[in-house]
This record gives sequence, structure tokens and C-alpha cells, in this order.
Amino acid sequence: MSTDLKQIILLAIAITVPMILLLTKRYRLLLVWVCFTFSVQIFDTSMVTNLPAGRIVGLLFMPRAIFQLREWIKLPPARAWMINFGWLVVLGIAFGFLWPWPDTTFTRPYTLTAPGKTIVFLVRLLTDLSLTIFIAEQVMRGGALRLIGRAMMAGATLSAVVGILHFVTQIDLYYIITGTGEQILHLGRARGLVGEPRALGLNCAYGVMILLIGRRQISRFWPLLLLINVVTLLLTYSASSIALFFAGTVVALVFFSNRERLTMAGVLAAALTIAFLTSVLLPQQFDLAVQTLSLRFDPDYKLAGIPPGTFGQEIAYRLDVFDACALLFLLDQPFYALLGTGPGLIPLPASEYVPPGIYSLIWTPETGINSPPYHGPLLEIGNGGVLSLILWLIQVIWCWNALRRLSHLYPNSQDESGDDWRFGAAIFLTGAVFYIVQVSYTPLWCIFLAIGWVACKYVQRLTSSSQGLADSPTAINRYSPSPQGANL
Repeated sequence: MSTDLKQIILLAIAITVPMILLLTKRYRLLLVWVCFTFSVQIFDTSMVTNLPAGRIVGLLFMPRAIFQLREWIKLPPARAWMINFGWLVVLGIAFGFLWPWPDTTFTRPYTLTAPGKTIVFLVRLLTDLSLTIFIAEQVMRGGALRLIGRAMMAGATLSAVVGILHFVTQIDLYYIITGTGEQILHLGRARGLVGEPRALGLNCAYGVMILLIGRRQISRFWPLLLLINVVTLLLTYSASSIALFFAGTVVALVFFSNRERLTMAGVLAAALTIAFLTSVLLPQQFDLAVQTLSLRFDPDYKLAGIPPGTFGQEIAYRLDVFDACALLFLLDQPFYALLGTGPGLIPLPASEYVPPGIYSLIWTPETGINSPPYHGPLLEIGNGGVLSLILWLIQVIWCWNALRRLSHLYPNSQDESGDDWRFGAAIFLTGAVFYIVQVSYTPLWCIFLAIGWVACKYVQRLTSSSQGLADSPTAINRYSPSPQGANL
């Protein structure tokens, strides 16, 4: 079967499944589909542009989201999102159409030129807004927080198991199913049911954190599932995934309870033990992993014979190529760090700033780069400058404060609503920290944003009531997500 035909079939499935679920009003199953496909990305297609399955749900839900928006826009984080979107529209008109960034390669298709990127990125933001509203509606109905965690964990674990099979047998199911990404076949790295090892590692990192936070409330087999995700994360040989793992470790040790701290310490010890056993039993694979990570972390390995640069350049040289190019451009042109380059447009000017050494041999002036940076703050600054970064921080701080207030309303650890909000707060914090370290190309941030918006809505309702946050637990429960119907 040709690659084009496979992509058409997968796109048809990605459209048909959510359309049927929407028409039959099976919103819970649709929520499961969205969260599951974040980690099982075989339904993500790239016929015209990269189109994750979750964004198709956002497109289909958009007519209803338009009517719901007026209710959500009353929330400060939602208004901050809309202000940022408006600012990106202004920059998109300026740098996408009036004074467009040039295509120095002269080979990019329209969707990768300044006008095309502007249109694609702004439409993508609108679909993400629609998806956020859909997820928020489900959280408002109760019982969705654990359901989200279980669906994300199930997708991550399934992809992790396939990743282990890929590593052992060298059978790449992702390529067999989708017909894309054949270059991964001979790299000796696992990628499971996603497009690249980096994405598999990110999904496994989320799986680890969800199991760490929820444990038996997510699955009674949580220790085994946790081990599977940790092993697969290590098999990706991904520097960004390792960074996510340690970021999650820091979050658990600093912000979570003693039980989570102890569990995370055990996970870290298991990861170190696995690495040691691999070095003894599979020395060739261990050496390959060390070389791959050295390529990412050690600038001397990438920049052999290149003289050292400034402090900012030395930081950039330690980043992935897309982040390095963006940072080098912004350091050289600080005006655009203040203003922004437009929605998704920074790869165009940053193509002139590929670091010397190995990267410059792969991404030549004739090819350039087409991907935005993966570090969240760098992405926000690259798109909309300092204003976009400030507005993103406002959203995070406002949502985090609301989640903390709700989770503290329930001093009794046996209270199911309190457990839900504590789970939601922990998941939101994990998502925000992980966004800073590595942004997923899927609309994964919509989940955490939706949880934060719902928390803000509950707090807004409570503070506007006659008794405010001093309401009785019975009154508070009117605005609390109950765990009913949360089973997969």
C-alpha cells in the first residue's frame, strides 16, 4: 500500500471517529480519543501540513466553541490568551504579508513561507482554543480529571510497549502503519507509535508523572506501568526526554507530598540501575546512547575545531538545532526578542543562524530550518516577543493559584473532590514545567489550560457567592468535579 493511500485512510479515520462521537453525543469517549491520540500518533497526518488528530476534534467542535467562548472569556487567563492571539494576528499581518520574512532557500512550499506559516499557525491556535473549550466543558461536568489521566497513561504505555518491541525486534510499527519516517529505521532508537524518539520520550515522561501522582487511582498495576514508561524513556536516547525526566524529578521533590517524593526517588534509582545494567549487558547500545546524548549536550562534540563564542552563544550551542538557531537570531537581533517575529515565523530568519559544526552540515543554507523552537519561553518570545511571554506567565500563575485554592478547600485527604483537585493541580504544574522544557507538537497544552480555566471558573463562582470561599463543603461540592463515570 502506498504512503499516500495510508495517509488518506488514517486521515479519514481521524475525521470519522470524532465526528461520529460528536453526533452521538458520546463526549466522554471523544475526550478519551483526544487524550489517547496525544501519545498514539499514528492518526496524525502530514499531507498538506502536520495535522494531529486532536486538532481535528478542535476543528469539528469549533461551531459550538464559538458560542461557548463568551462564557470563558470572562476569565482572566482566557482574556490573556485572547490578547496574545490578537497581538499575533497583528504581527502575522506585518511579517507574514506586509513585510514578509523572505524564503532564503527559494524551495519552501507555500505552507512554509511567511504568508502560509502565518495562516497555518493562526488557524492552529483557533483549533487549540476550540479543543481547550471542549476539554474544559468535560471537566466542568465532573469525573474527567482521572479519565484524562488514565487515557494519557494508556496511550503513553501502549506506545512505550511498542517502543520496546521496536528496540528488541527492529520492527517499526509506526512506519508500517503510516508509511512515513523511514529514516528512523536504522538509527537503533525506539519511537513506538509516534513520529520520532523525542516525542516518545516526552509521552513516557508524562506517563511517569501521571502514574506517580495518581498511582492506584490510575491503575492498580501502576508499578509495572511506571517501569515500562521509564525503560522506554531511556531507550529513546533523547536528551530532551532525559531533561524532562529530571524536571519531573525536581517538581516531585519540591512540590509533591512525601509519598510522591519517596516514589520518585525509587523511580530515579531504578533508572540509574537500568542504565548501569545496560552498560554491562549491552555495551554497544550503551555506547550508542552515550554518543547520541553527547551530540546533544556536549558542544565540543558538535563544534569540533570551532572557536568558543560568547556566553549566549555557548548556551545556544548546547541546545537542539531549532532552539539554537532561534536563540542565536534573537541574540543578534534583540529588537525581535522584544517585539516578536510573528506566529510561527521565527524559523525563516533563524535559518541564517545555524550553529557551525555538525548542524551546519545537515541544515545548509539551501535547506534552512522549518521547525520552531521547542523550549516554551523561547517559542513564546519568538512568536510574540516579551508580551507573549508575559501573557503566558499570567495564564499559568492565575490558573495555578486557582487550583491551589481549590485543592486547599478540602483538608480531609479522603474527600474525593479534594483528591480530584489535588490531582488536577499536580498535573497542571507538571504540564507547565514540561512546556518550559519541551513543547509538544501536538496540542497537549490544551489539556492543562482547560484544567486551569475550569479551576478559575469555580473560584470565580465561589468568590461571587454570598459566602465566598467560606461556603460549606456541601455548597462547594456544587462546583466540584465528581469522580462519577471516570472509568475507561
